[in-house]
Formats: sequence, structure tokens, C-alpha cells
Amino acid sequence: MVFERVAVRTFRNIVRVDFEPVSGMNVIVGENGQGKTSLLEALYFGATSRSFRTDRAGDMIQQGAGAASVRMRVAERGIRREQTAGLGPQRRLLAIDGVVASTAAGYATRTPVVVFCPGDLGLAVGGAAERRRLLDRLALFAHPETVGFRSRYARAMKERQEALSRRGTGARELDAFEAVAGECGARLTEARGEAAARLAEAAVVAFRGVGAPGLDLALVYRPGGSVLREEFVEELARRRGRDARSKVSGYGPQRDDLELTLSGRGVRRLASQGQQRAVALGLKLAELECVRLCRGVQPILLLDDVSSELDDNRVRAIYGHLGEWEGQVFVSTARGEGVDFAEVGRRGRADWVMVGGSLSRRV
Repeated sequence: MVFERVAVRTFRNIVRVDFEPVSGMNVIVGENGQGKTSLLEALYFGATSRSFRTDRAGDMIQQGAGAASVRMRVAERGIRREQTAGLGPQRRLLAIDGVVASTAAGYATRTPVVVFCPGDLGLAVGGAAERRRLLDRLALFAHPETVGFRSRYARAMKERQEALSRRGTGARELDAFEAVAGECGARLTEARGEAAARLAEAAVVAFRGVGAPGLDLALVYRPGGSVLREEFVEELARRRGRDARSKVSGYGPQRDDLELTLSGRGVRRLASQGQQRAVALGLKLAELECVRLCRGVQPILLLDDVSSELDDNRVRAIYGHLGEWEGQVFVSTARGEGVDFAEVGRRGRADWVMVGGSLSRRV
């Protein structure tokens, strides 16, 4: 699967970019603030309808512009399609071959893209929310319906909390809210558990290639709820008084986490900074492999200035890994000449220069 042609309009600091990337390695070089990350973000948005940098969609629209858009021609197993992701002040437009996508989840899984950016180092040392988002991305490909479960669960729990605050633990509507939350929460917990199992298996292999010799990475899913609907509902009912006092629920998938250990030692508290970064890198490579197996195609890989955050050994490890990767890759870097890409780009390489939001190919 490859992007054959890309057109970006009024996206962040990019007024207009049209380019035809090669099917192998695309190296985007530029100083800080020139638009390298914005271009990768535009590619990610065009494929998934979301940003990897912000939850506020309006941030992607260029200041002073009314809308932003990304159009791309995608080739998958020799079959081409046109994808369009448009963003206005209050709505998104997603279309494939001119037909509006029925769901954002269906659109996002058509063209799998995996991004590794400096913020992903938080997978190893940050809060549990980072790791939950990783599980949700993986669950999306195996069970697209989990998007609906997650939104319905969040809405039911919000209504439950408001009922507890306004009318107390005896509010009649609590049974209905907890029934919905129990059903959706149990399904979401089950999907995340399956995703965690796949990720754990792939991460063990990936970490061996980028981690310290003699250390073994292990992942354990720690659910905050239950996969059993009845048990979930009963526990919510039992916790009504506690949740009313604390103003927040202490039970459910919003409490999920992935426990990461290196040879039995907790990564967040006991691993060195270099080991933590190797763990984060291993998780991203594992995500890449999980998406490949689930979707049945090589995902497109976006690497946003990872050489600025990883030591030379990790940089060599990831590009060594890419030496065996046959998918399309986009790499942004401020030091293109200082990074050895000799082992990658066997299917072709193109060097691009980003200056002031404009892209040109280096000859």
C-alpha cells in the first residue's frame, strides 16, 4: 500500500503542497518550524481523519483559512482509489472515490498508517491514557465497532455521574445508564484485552532488535473493569455511593493500563532513560506488525524526527529494521546528511526539502 500522489491545502503552515512520493523511502529534510511535522500530520490526517499531534481539529486549519484538506491517490495491490479528508470549522468531510464515508472508523482502517513521533516516548513513561490509546488503535482494526462502544460508554457514564450528583444513589435512571455502560464497557475491555495479547507477542520480538541484550520486555493488561456484563453492572451499582462522593468513577475501562516490565522490573520507575526509549520504540514497531497482520497489508510508516530523541544505537536499530520493511516510509529530519539510510529504501528513495511550508524534491 502506498501514497502515489498527495495534495495538501491550507493545513497548518502549508498553503499548497503537491507531490508524488516514491514507494520506498521518502526523506523530508528541513529546519525546525518549516513544516516537516505538519506534512506528516497531513498524511496521517488524510489516511485516518485524525491528528497525531492534537485533539483539537481546528488547530490543523491554517490561520485565516476557512478549511483544510488532504487529497491522496492510494494504491493497494495494484488497485487505486482517491481519498479526501476535508476539515471545516465545524465538520469533517471524508470520501473515498467521491463517495462520503459512512463512518470515520471505516475510513481510518482502509489505509493503515503508523506514526512514531517524539511524543510516543510517553508510552513507556507517561500516563496510562497513552497506552490505552495504543490499544484502541489496534482494537480498531480487529473490531471497528469498539469506537461506538467507547463513545456510548463515555456518554452513559457521564449521564450516570450527573444523576448521582443531582439526585443521589437512588435515582431511578441509574439502572438504565449502568446497563448501557456495563454492556459497552465489557465489550471494550474484551477488545482491549485481545489487542494487548497481540501487542505483547509482537513487542517481545521487536524489543530484542532495539533493546539492551539480556533484557526481556513483558506486557500485562490490567483492566479497570470486567469482560462480564453482569459483573460490570453489579460493580457499578455497588460503587454508587463512592462514585457520588469522589465525583468520578473508579471502575471501568477508563482505568485500564498496560504494565510494562524489563526482566521483572517496572519500566516507569526502574528502567534507565535509554531503556525506556527502547521500550517505546519496541511498542511502536510491535504496533506496526500488529496492524500488518490484522489488515493484511504493509502499513505506511511515518517517522517524525525520531533521530532527535533516540541515541545513535537506537537510530541504527530502527533503520536496520526498516532494511527488511517493504512498505512505504516517510522520515522527517533536520539532519538528513547525518543519518545513514544505506540499509533502507530498497524500493527507491526520494529526498525532499521543506522550507516555509513549501516542498521541493532534492536532485
